[in-house]
Amino acid sequence: MFADPNKFMAENNQSYLWFEYFGTGNKAEMPHVGNTKHFLESGYTEWFIPVSKVGRSLNYPIITIENNQFYVAHGTKANHFLADGEFQTRSENINIVKKKINEMLKEVCK
Repeated sequence: MFADPNKFMAENNQSYLWFEYFGTGNKAEMPHVGNTKHFLESGYTEWFIPVSKVGRSLNYPIITIENNQFYVAHGTKANHFLADGEFQTRSENINIVKKKINEMLKEVCK
């Protein structure tokens, strides 16, 4: 199983794949990447995202600070879609791998 980071691409060419997979804020399962004063003081529960840096509408409230608009973001639970998908296809995985190996061998032996 794998995930294509390009399918999780934000407008700024930054993939949010790992944030989706491991969660964010106080629900994150990996070390935090944010270091802003507000994020740290809130106990990793809240941070600001500049509205101008996001290419689509987000489902967060908007506040204005010094004439700039920001989304007030909160942590989201992890979405272990890779592990879930692997578990759901467990009975088919051997056949899938056999088929892919056969396809690869046929291609390289041409």
